[in-house]
Amino acid sequence: MMITGGNDQLNDLIKLSFLTELGKEISSCKTVHETMNAVMNHVGIIFAPSYWSLLLRNPKTGDLKFEVVVGSGVENMKGMTLPCGQGIAGWIAENGEALIIEDVERDKRFFSEMDKLNQFKTESIIGVPLKNGKKVFGVIELINKIDGKPFSPLELQLLKTIADFAGIAIEKAYYMRALQRIATIDSLTGLNNRRCFDMNYQKESDREKRTGRAFSVMMIDIDGFKRVNDVHGHKEGDRVLIQVADLLRKHLRAADLPCRYGGDEFAILLPDTLLTAAEQLKNRLLLHLSEMNKEKTIQIGLSIGVHESDGSSLKEMLHMADIKMYREKNRKSEMTISDMTENLEMVIESENQEDFPQ
Repeated sequence: MMITGGNDQLNDLIKLSFLTELGKEISSCKTVHETMNAVMNHVGIIFAPSYWSLLLRNPKTGDLKFEVVVGSGVENMKGMTLPCGQGIAGWIAENGEALIIEDVERDKRFFSEMDKLNQFKTESIIGVPLKNGKKVFGVIELINKIDGKPFSPLELQLLKTIADFAGIAIEKAYYMRALQRIATIDSLTGLNNRRCFDMNYQKESDREKRTGRAFSVMMIDIDGFKRVNDVHGHKEGDRVLIQVADLLRKHLRAADLPCRYGGDEFAILLPDTLLTAAEQLKNRLLLHLSEMNKEKTIQIGLSIGVHESDGSSLKEMLHMADIKMYREKNRKSEMTISDMTENLEMVIESENQEDFPQ
C-alpha cells in the first residue's frame, strides 16, 4: 500500500488495518534492532521514499547517529553523526515536533553536506520525533518520494502515528533487553554473574563436543578479602572487587567471559584455550596485578586455578579448578617463624573457629 498524498484520503478502515498489521509485527520483535528494522520496513512500503533513516539521539551531547539507513547509495551514512541541532533532523530532535518541508531550498534549517557526501539532491523531507514520554530519543526522516511529489500533511499525520507505535515498541524492546542484562550482570563490578557463566559454560561444552576444540576455566579468589573488609570497611572491600574486575576486563580477550562467581570469587571461561595458554594468561594477570599494586594503598593478592576441559560436568570442572586455586592459596599462606607477628592474629582467630586436638 502506498499513500499518494495530495487530496487523496485514506478511509478509517484502511488506516486501522495498516496500523493493526504494524502493531502485530513490531510487538513480536524481541530486540531493539529488530523493532527498528521492522518499523523502517513498513515506512518504506507505505510512503515509498527514495531514502529514509532512523537516527538515535545521544542523551549527553544531543548528537544524532544514523542507526538505520535505507536507500540505494546511502549505506555509508550508517553510523555517521549529526551535531546537536544540525539539519532538519536536528531541529526535530531539539524541538520534539514533527516537520514537513516541501522544498528544502527554501528552508534555512536544511543541511546540504549529506547531499554532497552521497551525491543526491534532497527536494522534500518529512520527519517525526521518537519519544519516551516527553523525551526525544530519536528521529525518523524520509527524503524525496519516488513519484517526485512532495510529502503531504496526511502523510505527516500517519508518520506521527507510526512514530508513536515505534516509540512504544522500542521502549518495550529496550526494557526487555535491560531486564535480561540485569539478570546476567553483577551490579557491583559490571561483570557477568554466575547465572551467565553457567549458561555459557553449557554452550561451550556443547561446542567442544561438536568440534573437539577444548576450552579452559579459570577460578580466582582474592587473598585475605575478609581482612580487607574487617580492617578497612566494606566500602574499600567493594573497591577491591571493582579493581579486580577492571584488571580482568583490561587484560582478557574479547572472546573470554569473566564473571563474578560469588563473594570474592571470580570465574573466567576461556574458549579455544588449552591448559598451557591458560597458565600463561594466569602469569600475565599476576604480573599486571603486581604493577597495579604499586599504585594502590591496599595491596591485592589473587590465588588462581586453571583447568582444561575434559568432558567433565560444570560442577566437576569447577571443582578441579577450585582445588588448584586453593593449593595456590595454601602455598602462598605457608608461614615461617619470622612471619609470626604478621600472622599471629590470624592464627588465633582460626583457632577460635576450629576444634584442635588437645
